Amino acid sequence: MRKQIILGIALLGMGAFSNSVSANSFVENNIFKTSLYAENLAGYYEGSLTYVYMNGEKDPVSNITSNVTDNGNGTVNIHIDGFKIGSMPGSITVDAMDITVPANGNFNETCRKAVKLKIGFIPLTYNALVSGSFSGDHLNYTITVNAKYSSAPFTAIVTFDGDKVSTGL
Repeated sequence: MRKQIILGIALLGMGAFSNSVSANSFVENNIFKTSLYAENLAGYYEGSLTYVYMNGEKDPVSNITSNVTDNGNGTVNIHIDGFKIGSMPGSITVDAMDITVPANGNFNETCRKAVKLKIGFIPLTYNALVSGSFSGDHLNYTITVNAKYSSAPFTAIVTFDGDKVSTGL
C-alpha cells in the first residue's frame, strides 16, 4: 500500500512538471515569435495624418514619416519628427516607446511622455494612448491625448496612415 501511494505521488509530480515545462516552452516560444515579428516591422513609413483633431477638426497633414525601431525585446518605438498643424505657433513630436505588437499586428498601449509640444522654448510632454495595426507593409495608428494645457483640459487626436518605404538599416 505504501509503495502504491509513493508511486502515485511520483506520477502526479511528473505530470505537474511536464505541464510546467510545456507552459514555459509556450511562453518562451511566443516571446521569440513576438520579438522576430517586431524586428520585421522596423523601418520608415511614409504617409499622412488622415484625421486631426486639436481644438476642433483640422485639415489632414501629408508627407509625414513614421520611423519604427525594434527594441530587440518584442517591442517597438514609433517616432515622428516635429511637425505643425495649420498655423500653430509650435511643433509636435511623437515618441511612443515600448509598444508591444503581437503577431496579429494590432496594438493598444498607453505610452508615457509620447507626445511633445514645443512652443518657443517651453517643451511640454503628454502621455498618450497609441492604438493601431501593422498589416504587411502598411501601418495605421491613432494617438489620443487627454490632458491639460494652462489648466484647461483638452483632447488631441491624430491618425497616421502610411506604407513602409525602407527598412531603415
